[in-house]
Amino acid sequence: MHTVIIIIIAAVAAGLLVWLVMMGFVIRRQNEELARAKEDVKTANAAKTRFLANISHELLTPVNAIVGMNEMAMRENAENVPTQYFMSMMNYCFDIRDASESLVSLINDLLAMSDIESGKAHLEEQEYDTKDMLRSLINKIQSRCNEKEISFKADIDELLPTVMYGDTDKITQILTNLLTNAVKYTEVGGVVFSVSMLERANNVCKIRYSVKDTGKGLTAEETEWIFAVYERLDESSVTRKTSTGLGLDISRKFAELMGGELVCKSEYGNGAEFILTLTQVMKDQTPVGDIHGMAGRGPYVPQFIAPDADILVIDNDPMSVKIIKGLLKDTDVFVSSAFSIEDCIERIRDTRFSLVFIDQMLIPENAAEIIKKMRRTDPDLPIYLLTSNSASGEMFYTSIGFTGYIPKPVDGVSLERTILKHIPTKFRQDAHDRQDNTDPNEMPWDLGWLNNTDGISAADGIRNSGGVQTYITALRMFAATIDSNIRTIRELYENNDIMHLNIKIHSMNRSAKIIGASELSKFAEEIEQAAHNKDKEFIDSHIGEFLAMYGTYKEKLSRLSE
Repeated sequence: MHTVIIIIIAAVAAGLLVWLVMMGFVIRRQNEELARAKEDVKTANAAKTRFLANISHELLTPVNAIVGMNEMAMRENAENVPTQYFMSMMNYCFDIRDASESLVSLINDLLAMSDIESGKAHLEEQEYDTKDMLRSLINKIQSRCNEKEISFKADIDELLPTVMYGDTDKITQILTNLLTNAVKYTEVGGVVFSVSMLERANNVCKIRYSVKDTGKGLTAEETEWIFAVYERLDESSVTRKTSTGLGLDISRKFAELMGGELVCKSEYGNGAEFILTLTQVMKDQTPVGDIHGMAGRGPYVPQFIAPDADILVIDNDPMSVKIIKGLLKDTDVFVSSAFSIEDCIERIRDTRFSLVFIDQMLIPENAAEIIKKMRRTDPDLPIYLLTSNSASGEMFYTSIGFTGYIPKPVDGVSLERTILKHIPTKFRQDAHDRQDNTDPNEMPWDLGWLNNTDGISAADGIRNSGGVQTYITALRMFAATIDSNIRTIRELYENNDIMHLNIKIHSMNRSAKIIGASELSKFAEEIEQAAHNKDKEFIDSHIGEFLAMYGTYKEKLSRLSE
C-alpha cells in the first residue's frame, strides 16, 4: 500500500515537474514571440513614418509646379485677350488654387505627423507681430466664408500685445486647421473667431483663441475621440469629419508641445467650439487696437524693381527654376541657375550674387561645411534653403549656417519679401507707380449707382475682388459675357450635354460671386448641383427662370458702357 502511494506521489511530482518545465518553455516562447511582434510593429511604424515623410517630399515637387504655374497664369496681362476666354481661364485658375491649397495642407499634415511620430517635432520660437498673424488668418477665412456665403465675425481683444514671442508657425497651423474645418462643415449661419487675453503677469500673458461655428455639431461620444489619429466621424450621423484624420490630432499635439491646451465643446445640432489656450511672452505690450477694415487680395503688383540684383537658384529640377524665374519676372531681378553644388560654388566664385536659394534635396550631410565653401569669397552672402519640411523651423536651418528658408510650394509674395530684405536701396526701385493710388474701397462718384443696384452688393464685390478698380473691371467683363454665356448655356441644355453644362454654370457661378451677385450665384449653384447629380427634372423646371434672371443683369449693368 505504501509502495503504491509512493509511486502515485512520484508520478504526480514528475508530472508537475514536466508541466512546470513545459509551462516555462511555453511562456518563454510566448514572451520571445511577443517581443519579436513588438519589434516588428515598431519597425513597421518607423517604416511607415519614413514612407510618409519621403512620399510627402516627393509630392510637393509637382505640387510646387502646379501652384507656381497657376500663379504665373493669374498674373498674365489680359490686354487684347477675349473677355469670355479670360474670364473662363481666371475661374479655372481660382479652382486650381483652391484645390492646390487643400492638397498642400494635406501634405503638410503628413509631414507634421511623421515628425511627431519620429520625435523630431520641436518648438521654433521667435518674435512675431500679433496684428500681422491675425490679419493673415482673417483675410484667408473671410474670403472662404464669402465664397460659401456664410457669415464671418472676428472678435479680437484690442488689448492684445503688439509683439509676442512663441512658435508662430505652429499657432498659425492650429488656427488655420480649426478655422478651415469650421467653414467646411457650416452650411447655414457662420463662424466666429475670438481672441482674448485672459491674464497677464510681468512679461507673460495667457491667450485664448476660440473658433465657433453653427454647423451640425458633435455628439458627446464624437467629442471624446475627435482628436484621435486616423479616425473619421460617421457621415451618416453627422456631416463634420476630419478630412484626413490627422489635422486635429496634430493640432492638439502642437498645443501640448507649446504647453497649451486644445479642447472641443459641442452639442449635437448646435454647432461646435474649439478653444486653444496658450501662454506667450510679451515683447511689446503696446495694445494692437482695432485690426479690422482689411481689404482682400487685389491685382498683383511687385514689391520692388531691381534690375541690378542677381539671384542664384540651385535646383536640379528645371521646372522649379522656371517657376522662380516666372514669379520674379515683374521685379526685373536677374535669376541664374545651377544644377549641382559643385557648379554652384564655381558660379559664386565668379559672380557676386545678392542671394542664393538652394533646394533641400541637393544638400549633403555635411551641409555646414558646404555653406562655408559657398561663403568663402563673400562671408555675408545670404543663403536660403528651399524646403518642403518647414516643420523643422528656421532656428534649425540657421544653426547649420543658412540665413533662413523658403517653404515649398514657393509663394511669390514671401519670395519677394525675402529678397527685398537683402537688396541694397541703391539697387532697387519702388513699384508704387504701377499701383492704383486711389482708395481701394471708395467707389468713384460716377459709379455710385452700383451701391443701389438690385441683386448686386458692391461692398461684397469690392471685398471679393480686392479693390474697387479690380471690381469695376470684373463687372465690365461680367456684363460683356452675359449674352454669349446665355447662348452657350442654352445650347448645352438643348443638346442635353449635362457634363459641359455643369462646367459652364460653375464658371459663371464663380463670376457672379466675385461681383457680389449672391442671389444669382445661389441659383447657379442649384443648377450646377442638379447637373452634377444628373437631375434632369430639376434642370428642366428651372433653367428658363435661371437664364431670365441672368439676362436681367445686362440691363442692370448697362450704364457701365456709358
